[in-house]
Amino acid sequence: MSTKFYFIQFALGSVIGGLIACSPTKFSQPDLSNSLCDASVTNCVVQNNYAEVTQDFKVGSGKVDILFVNDNSASMSKVQTQLAVRFSGFIQSLDAKSIDYRIAITTTDLSSVQGGQQLVTFGNGSKYLTRQDSNRVSLFNSAIIRNETIQCEEFITFMFNNYGTSFQSQPYYHSQYPIKCPSADTRGVYTANVVVSQNASSFIRSDANLNVILISNDNARQGKALESSDRAETFVSMMQQTYPTKYWDFNSIVVKDTTCRENQTLKTSTNQVVRNESGPAIVGGLGLEYAKLSNTAARDIDNKARPRGKILDICQSDYAQHFTTMSTQIAEDARMFSMKCTPESAPSVQATDNKAISYTWSGDKVIFSKGTEGRSVRVVYSCYTGPT
Repeated sequence: MSTKFYFIQFALGSVIGGLIACSPTKFSQPDLSNSLCDASVTNCVVQNNYAEVTQDFKVGSGKVDILFVNDNSASMSKVQTQLAVRFSGFIQSLDAKSIDYRIAITTTDLSSVQGGQQLVTFGNGSKYLTRQDSNRVSLFNSAIIRNETIQCEEFITFMFNNYGTSFQSQPYYHSQYPIKCPSADTRGVYTANVVVSQNASSFIRSDANLNVILISNDNARQGKALESSDRAETFVSMMQQTYPTKYWDFNSIVVKDTTCRENQTLKTSTNQVVRNESGPAIVGGLGLEYAKLSNTAARDIDNKARPRGKILDICQSDYAQHFTTMSTQIAEDARMFSMKCTPESAPSVQATDNKAISYTWSGDKVIFSKGTEGRSVRVVYSCYTGPT
């Protein structure tokens, strides 16, 4: 069966819809030929206000921008270390499938993010890592384990060891806590909103999927009243307005039950729980708002209903399975190929082995069917460049 036969049944409605959507603004568009004919294309010919773009693609090696939202408050250093231990397996899974990724880290500390530290700077001076960074695993591990988290935990345990349960009432504690510690007001949805909506450091590519991975042992704001930007629905609305055609996931590694919550206390080097006069001084919370965002309704690349992301247990002792789950999801999404425009007519898709390949076309996306991973294809399509 030919490629075109696979395609034509799906595409008719999309072609008509695409023509209707494009025609009102067609003659007011700026000249887009420079952005279309960049180094990422195999060939590009501009003629009569159209660019014929040719791109080669290995199915399953699509682009994804991965944002880790790292809770850097006290009691999180153990979790951060567990992430670092298992990160190499995550990278190996992505590399094995030739996925074109960028990886960045932000924190849940809103004051730091709003103060200009939107993305963590890696040891090589970059704001994000790629496959071209030969030492990307060690760079990530050094960045995910936050020095400010360790410093804060050491300060709190020092105060507890010296002053007992009254340590938080000491003047020295009050004067030094803002210096030694990041904000205890964890606001992962808010900070993710800031970073993504502003596309910090141009991290997010227009033609890449987005995968947010949030790690926190507390709920947003630790039970305080949520502002609009702390809410799951605000993040969803922002994505719909800012990136209306982007395929995205939001995964949460959080506290899922009360048993796990009880284990999120800060302890001394002798395994003693750090307490104040009311009980444990540093406690965790159920990640309700984060789970709510991961549970929002979405559709997968095959247009089947699904939740927006995974909700994973932060108390699991070995994070290898978490990384396997997320890398599998990312690889599944990498069957999608993003074109540089929404073509008015069906793109030509040919496998380089000259055998039929099954796919669907929707807007600026070509989605290849399961089982086609690893095959090389050539996609040719036309984009309107604007009047000369």
